Amino acid sequence: MPTMSEGRNKTKQNFTSYVNQVPDENFVNDDYKPKLLSGELEAARANNVCMYITSYLKDGKVCGEKMGILLITNFRLSFVSLDMDDDQSNRFLGSSDVSLSNIDRIYQYVDKKKRIISPQVKNSSKIDKIRIVCKNFKTFTFGFQLSEIGKGKYIADALVKFAFPARHNLLFLYRFKEKYYSSPMSEAVKMYNKQSDWFQELERCNATGGWRVYSKDCRVSSSSLPMHFVVPKHLSDVDYDNISKSFRNNRSAIWVWGLKDASLVRLAELNPDVTNTTVENILLEHVRRCDPQKRQPRLLELYKILPSIQDVNLSYMKLRDLCTPDNDQQFMVQDGRFYSLLEKSYWLLYVSLCLKHSDIAAKLLREGQTVVLQEINGRDMSCVISSLVQLLLDSSFRTMRGFQNLIQKEWIILGHPFSDRLGHVSTVKSTERSPLFLLFLDCTWQLLQQFPDAFEFSDVFLTTLWDSLFVPIFDSFQFNSETERYQALHAEHVVLRPVWDWEKQFESKDLALFINPLYQTKKAHAALTVPSASSSSSSPQNPIQNHLFNARRAEDSNGQTINNEQFLEPQCCLRDIELWQQCYFRWMPHLEIKYGGMAQCDLFNRILLNNICKLRQNLDQSVLSEIANDHMDVLEQILSAMVIQSRDPDAATDASLAISSFFPFSSIVPTAQAVCSDLLIASNDINFSHDSMYETSSLND
Repeated sequence: MPTMSEGRNKTKQNFTSYVNQVPDENFVNDDYKPKLLSGELEAARANNVCMYITSYLKDGKVCGEKMGILLITNFRLSFVSLDMDDDQSNRFLGSSDVSLSNIDRIYQYVDKKKRIISPQVKNSSKIDKIRIVCKNFKTFTFGFQLSEIGKGKYIADALVKFAFPARHNLLFLYRFKEKYYSSPMSEAVKMYNKQSDWFQELERCNATGGWRVYSKDCRVSSSSLPMHFVVPKHLSDVDYDNISKSFRNNRSAIWVWGLKDASLVRLAELNPDVTNTTVENILLEHVRRCDPQKRQPRLLELYKILPSIQDVNLSYMKLRDLCTPDNDQQFMVQDGRFYSLLEKSYWLLYVSLCLKHSDIAAKLLREGQTVVLQEINGRDMSCVISSLVQLLLDSSFRTMRGFQNLIQKEWIILGHPFSDRLGHVSTVKSTERSPLFLLFLDCTWQLLQQFPDAFEFSDVFLTTLWDSLFVPIFDSFQFNSETERYQALHAEHVVLRPVWDWEKQFESKDLALFINPLYQTKKAHAALTVPSASSSSSSPQNPIQNHLFNARRAEDSNGQTINNEQFLEPQCCLRDIELWQQCYFRWMPHLEIKYGGMAQCDLFNRILLNNICKLRQNLDQSVLSEIANDHMDVLEQILSAMVIQSRDPDAATDASLAISSFFPFSSIVPTAQAVCSDLLIASNDINFSHDSMYETSSLND
């Protein structure tokens, strides 16, 4: 997110990017030595590479390319040019960097013919250009016409080797041995790898009467289950183990959340060789006994009412192709029937279905019925629906800390196979790939649009979270199970660092954009009307981050009770579902609005919040004095990066907004939009004079 990152290189840190300021004006040559991370090795480089970018005006001419060095390491692809900013999207990746784990497809162009690059296909020795499509829809195109002969194949071979690892231990995560020191920010998140974490959750949900924490004696190498989870209280360990053997992955009834006497339970299907459903009926009877009222649980067979993981992956690929056109002509052809193509992808339909059935489950729980979510292996769609149900019913999970707790519990600890579903290893079957976590984030974004003041976090946070799945420095989304994580820690000595330690990637002013300003206003109003000493209960090392990342005490997921003051009832019809433009469109320069869009509305909300805090401070309202100071410190940092004063002395004194609609994830060249408009108007056939607009995305990551 380069526009968020001004001056980031000045920050003292253990983690450095090699795209740093180099005073030598001729640094982009054979003598250029990049700064690498611990364990990072340069694998290949090519000089005089042309990177195609968004068209822009320079000296009255339409330009759309930059020359520089293309570097491939065992961690990233990086383009380094003298004629470009060195903003960093975070402390590990520069504005023209992309982690190799993010690369989804690579194409080679030979004599204008396009062909996919893969480990099974031998690359041509005469590659003119390569085009890279990333899993988060970002694209790059590099030309080798001015490079040494054979450099195109040289780079393509390096990418095939390092971007598509055949084994998990070839990921950069296993090479990055820098010491990790956790911060209060990450320590505040429950990891659910301890018995006490699950017991506290049972107590918070008032479910200790029927359920207990089960702890295994040892780790089974093939198990996808963690060491600790919650099972029916009246079942002994031996009885539970015997019943579990009849279910896929040994996943019988696992409690995840409760409301009054009702419980939310996850369950896998019976093993294929078990033809008699008696054992499943026995298990459901055990679940019924956990209810103090002894009511029959409602079984929701998700595999019958929701798309399969293969359906979701096919839908994702269609959406990705729609949002990553090769060139301007393809964009304009697709634009004429965009909604038809979007409908045929079924992505919005699947979002609608997930919200619909989550709402059904939530209403059953509110009526006092225990809900059992059953799917084939108990690790995929049950994660989506279970997480959404808890977002609808439990306001503590709508805070920043609570949402991270939810993901840690439902997805990471309970064994969603992130490595397989995200394609971290190339040898995994294509039928195992499916970005279900993106589907969940999209559903969460829909809730954020429908209930804009109910969530502490913003859409910027959700989009950044999706990007972080492809940074193989943090372990949270790199493994298939807690067992694999444990084995990597002890056998490979992997340094584990959770992604929740956001300050390792971003600065305070960047982290402030993770917070929903509308929720902040609501929280401040509550502090005015209900005086409490909780806001000053502790003095953290970083009061700004403490204020941003700690939930209200009344809604803290570490509390003893669930705050049910507000249940959410979403609109689930397809007509009510929107396309998550910030996430899917941010690399499409034609769709970027200069000085406008929702980013500008968000900025105005933050300005308004800042003014309210100042006014309250001037009124000497002691309840909010500390909060107001924290707000203003952070907001002033944001505004200073987002607002510029007019250079025209005769112009109005109001600030001019220096952001675009996809801020903070991309920034447009100031004259690019004018060029696009001129070209559109000048050509009745919509045939651009310069075809590099979509040969990559913008420069910025």
